[in-house]
Amino acid sequence: MPDLPTNSGRPTMTRLLSAILVLLLMAGGAMAQGYGYGSNAKTGLSDRTTTRVVRLLEQGLRQCRALDSVYRYDCYRQNYRTAGQRLAGNPAYAPAQQALRDVENTLAGVLNANADPAAKPLRRRGKSFAAISEAAIPGSRAAFTAALDQAATQLLRSSGSSRDHFARIAAALDSDKVFLRS
Repeated sequence: MPDLPTNSGRPTMTRLLSAILVLLLMAGGAMAQGYGYGSNAKTGLSDRTTTRVVRLLEQGLRQCRALDSVYRYDCYRQNYRTAGQRLAGNPAYAPAQQALRDVENTLAGVLNANADPAAKPLRRRGKSFAAISEAAIPGSRAAFTAALDQAATQLLRSSGSSRDHFARIAAALDSDKVFLRS
């Protein structure tokens, strides 16, 4: 290390140390945000994100229940798509997003296989819902229930810090199963 001037170098050394301290503080804040600890963080697990997704699933269930049974499956599909989109771009929620996407894809398959071409789309709250045939409801219910079981199992098998968050989402899926069985 070079010799620093003793008297005349102090202001320079103070400025240098201040600059280093500022850089370290900025780097620490950026690292915290990158790991989901900052107030503006978009990644990482958070109670706020988990609660939003759970509420979205619960509200969607209530809205879908209000529809005639032939339109519910498209309503459910749209609700699971919206919930999954809320988790998009957050790698910590990737398993949950995939589980929701799997349920959505199952429901899309149900709609494609059992569409009722004679039924007009139902419009509610700015959304349009396609109908399935009345005869397809029992099979559609079974496929939906199986998809919910599989998604809940995937979520409950998670480990580490995601376990509690994913368990809350799985509980919302179980609410849908309970409704389908009634």
